[in-house]
Amino acid sequence: MQALERVLHHAMRRLPIAFVSNLGARLAWLKIRFIDPNVARKARANIRQHFPAMAETEVEKLVWRFVDNVGRLMAEFSIVHRLTSSERMELVGIEAPRANLGRIPTIALCLHLGNWEVMAAAMQKIGVTIASISEVPENVAHRDIAEATRSSLDVKVLSPDRIGALQALSILKGNGVLAIFPDEKRGSTMMAPLFGRPPHIKGNLALAAKFARRTGAQLVVVYCERVENVRFRLHFEEPFFMAPGGNDALADVAFINSRIEPIILRHLAQWYYLDDSIGPIA
Repeated sequence: MQALERVLHHAMRRLPIAFVSNLGARLAWLKIRFIDPNVARKARANIRQHFPAMAETEVEKLVWRFVDNVGRLMAEFSIVHRLTSSERMELVGIEAPRANLGRIPTIALCLHLGNWEVMAAAMQKIGVTIASISEVPENVAHRDIAEATRSSLDVKVLSPDRIGALQALSILKGNGVLAIFPDEKRGSTMMAPLFGRPPHIKGNLALAAKFARRTGAQLVVVYCERVENVRFRLHFEEPFFMAPGGNDALADVAFINSRIEPIILRHLAQWYYLDDSIGPIA
């Protein structure tokens, strides 16, 4: 299966962009409908948990929009380097964070919405170099494809360990840009957003707060919205800073969570982790 994924990835690199994305959507629909319906079942349950009063018809629409987005996302890894044309990508709100790039440290809080790999393509297009702390996918084929894609987009991938943390601090102290994904799953545990659970210091929310306090970095929530098939709107929220003098790590986590959770709830059908269970933090 992994060998087939590699073959398909390389075969699709030269095919028409719309064809590749539409193929991914169709294959995902077939897989979830006939092979792995549990994905839809879990996504449906999570939507009801977030929006208990939502009509069943609206729940179903969200479920299959989620499946459509994931299918397109996976196929688009093959063509993400070709998605930077103005017809396919719109940047919204970049002026404010860009004004201080290179003058102060910047932490981009990137969300797993739409096709987040498009954000790296956009940064390459406008000449902004970024580094990212990233978990290694368990699937070897997925890991190889992700690494090749990010390498072609000039993203410096840092390991999620002490060495990666030291490299990240060095980049920030040099007024560079560090991308952190605060919405994350580790193993079978959804670490963030909190979705009503108490704040904790075990995930990327706490890591982002710690880096920001140590370096005085501006924090910018960045996310990709799929507006139609293979067209994207990249949102750069207004930069913010950690309140001075704070020494409560849990309060810092809750503060950053308040910046990302509402965005994810507004775009739930495009959130990659919609079908993952939200349980207590171990």
